[in-house]
Amino acid sequence: MRARLVAVAGVIAVLAACDRSTPVSPTSDSTEVVDLVPDYAVSPAASVDAAGIGSAELPDALRLTVEQKAAIVALHDAFMAATAADVAALRAIEVEAKAAIRARKPRDDVRAILAKGDPIRARLDAAFKKLQADIWAVYTPEQRVWIEAHRPRDCGATAAKLTDDQVKQIRALEDQFYTSVKSDLELIRSIATEAKQAREAGKSRDEVATILARAIEPQRRVANAERKLQADILALLTTEQRRAWSCRRG
Repeated sequence: MRARLVAVAGVIAVLAACDRSTPVSPTSDSTEVVDLVPDYAVSPAASVDAAGIGSAELPDALRLTVEQKAAIVALHDAFMAATAADVAALRAIEVEAKAAIRARKPRDDVRAILAKGDPIRARLDAAFKKLQADIWAVYTPEQRVWIEAHRPRDCGATAAKLTDDQVKQIRALEDQFYTSVKSDLELIRSIATEAKQAREAGKSRDEVATILARAIEPQRRVANAERKLQADILALLTTEQRRAWSCRRG
């Protein structure tokens, strides 16, 4: 993050796109989610897919190169660093709103608390749009054509809300994912940098290829971690929520 990346087929991102474009209004139901932080702002795994720009399902012939993956990871790192303060501010507003709900404050009072997050979310949305554009520029024309052809369909009325507990569990899974792949992503970045320096130093194609080959294993481990994250998140969803995911991906 949301550093991170390599886009996972975005289960949580899809549900976010369907269901969480605006803060959830509080009700008397204690399971209602008060969740102001967009998933794209906190998830190292799902940030790109959250907007329908994903690379996890690219066919082998169009898979990301080491350099592309390293470039996208760097963009995500910069995004997460630049938005960290705003994410922390939204978290504090969430805590305040939940405390107000527990204290049975009037709905208007809770809404006023939530409204304090509006300008913060606007800044995050603007930053994320720039991230999308920057990542889109990393893809080749052939990759862009494939991605455009496989964008998820709108889920419309089939969206299913996540509970507060699901949000917490999914965030925990995403945190675990990032922790597990962080060293491999850093290794991929360092290999890409080394390969670039070798080219600039006039090294042969074979020498550069030997350097890049060292990224094969960390790329495989990251891909396996992405698949595990997707499976673990799907296991947390209800039948209705899985149907919402399917309508986006089908």
